[in-house]
Amino acid sequence: MVGADTDPRDGSDGPVWPLLRALGQEPNIPDIGPVGTAAAVKLALNQLIASLTIGFSTSLGLVQRSGAPVDKFMSILRASALYASTYDKKLQKMLDRDYGVANFPTKHLLKDVRLFENEAAAAGLDTAVQTAVAATISYAMFKGLQDCNYSAVFDAVIEPNKDSRCATVSGGRSGRDSSDVQQGDATNA
Repeated sequence: MVGADTDPRDGSDGPVWPLLRALGQEPNIPDIGPVGTAAAVKLALNQLIASLTIGFSTSLGLVQRSGAPVDKFMSILRASALYASTYDKKLQKMLDRDYGVANFPTKHLLKDVRLFENEAAAAGLDTAVQTAVAATISYAMFKGLQDCNYSAVFDAVIEPNKDSRCATVSGGRSGRDSSDVQQGDATNA
């Protein structure tokens, strides 16, 4: 995605377009609009990652606690308009509670949700849901899951009052305590 005052493809001989082509796949580099608009779209997409993952974690947790077969739940979900492919990408990690090494860790998800929350509030939007999402992610970080794959929010949802088993997968705790997380230090999270 690109946000610029002019479409960077208009001057394809200029220095910007070759760099953009090197960083992305040319057909998938949409010109979103003026400077700042691509950043807003990126935050909107990353906020959806958080909301979808926490929503799925809560549904999966309820299915497990009720004793309903997870495979049947997933079969119904996959056939519905509610399905998102990220559910299958994170399902096994959640079932195994093995969040491993992350390309996009929990701490970065929290940072993006907080950035989204600030931008949405500045735009006059209700951010109550994002505040709750950020609180759940913060709790996952409090449990030592900040460097794990963001699917580790599942632990914060299903065991809100217990320590995580994933802290050993990620190499231990970061030394942060709950006051660090509660203060909202997303830049150093």
